[in-house]
Amino acid sequence: MGIKEILREYNLSPGISASIIPLIEIENRGIILDLKEPPELGSRIAGYDALFSTGLSKEYVDKREFNLFISIRELIQNALDEEELLSGRPEVQFEQDSEGIWIMDNGRGLTIESLRMGESNKECWMRGYFGEGLKLAASYLTLNHIPFYIFTKDKILKFLVHPEDAHNPGIFILLGRSKEEVKGTKLLLYGYRPEPEFIKKLVRFWNSELENKLVAEVKFSTSDCPKEMPSAIFDFPNLLYIRNMFVGEMSHVAKRKSLLSYDLWWVRLDVSRKLMTQTTPQLFFEIARLLGLSAVARKRFVEKLVETGMLKTKKIGKKFAIEFNPIFSIVEGHLFVYAFPEGMFDTFVDVLGLAEKKDYIRRVTSHEEVERAISQGMIPLLLPYEISDRFGSIPSL
Repeated sequence: MGIKEILREYNLSPGISASIIPLIEIENRGIILDLKEPPELGSRIAGYDALFSTGLSKEYVDKREFNLFISIRELIQNALDEEELLSGRPEVQFEQDSEGIWIMDNGRGLTIESLRMGESNKECWMRGYFGEGLKLAASYLTLNHIPFYIFTKDKILKFLVHPEDAHNPGIFILLGRSKEEVKGTKLLLYGYRPEPEFIKKLVRFWNSELENKLVAEVKFSTSDCPKEMPSAIFDFPNLLYIRNMFVGEMSHVAKRKSLLSYDLWWVRLDVSRKLMTQTTPQLFFEIARLLGLSAVARKRFVEKLVETGMLKTKKIGKKFAIEFNPIFSIVEGHLFVYAFPEGMFDTFVDVLGLAEKKDYIRRVTSHEEVERAISQGMIPLLLPYEISDRFGSIPSL
């Protein structure tokens, strides 16, 4: 096919012509490609017609610090977005066979032009919001010798590196015709066979460890995005999910372990798809927001504070005081450095069995103030000085 036929066959605009090399011209341009496919794949392919430049290079992919975990996570979350956009349900088919692993959705299908850098059709609520995740993931896999194919509608797209022996090769896509019509998109990581434990942890609702561990799930929107999406809290330690996708163990990604696990929608990762130091405060603000919206979540959260001894009552003669000594190396303690969730004081007194005496509780920061509060018939709540201001809703002595 010549360039005009290719534009017509692949429904491409003339403005993209400079990024396309018809295969009938590649020898004249000194490009040598091995187009031989494994027999099981060859039976799916009617033929390749052109080479398409993504605008990506190895150095750019390396700069984004993608790895196998991030790459597969990006591919799955794109499929989830497509399914949820059309059906309202975050479902995706993930299968493994003799050819490798398949990630499939029944979404809109991919356009070739969307695979150029700078192109994006993401909505504000979607899991992938940089618009480059699939391209970078496919490029990373190809650079690391995991052949990557996209089947969409009646087309097949294969990523490749060229020139392979260059210091900074470019990332290209072979444009081909498929022998089968695909509704939505089917991604194939040819020859790759991951450990089942690795895959099931990637998506929150695939993780059997969290089954029956949900404490609460609350839908809410933000000022930047009007669509209400769910955040959740689990009675299981130390896992962090962002928009249903596994980020890592909290002790690693947030540098402090957590007593509970979280799936937070309105936290943005860095372009490297990691939780960076500068975004850590947002993590705590979102946990606080979730707690402020769910009495059930607050109750379990406070019960954990009591179980770990961070929140307790202490007898002082015939009277008693409340002590709150948050452990800042634990997420649930460190939260109070940033926020005091709405409704948290009521939950404190309910869990401690002091609801009827709530009006007598006074906020104090020293043992001298503890004694003075008791002498006045009050119940002192002793807090570390550095977080006392966060508890401003509680009357001071």
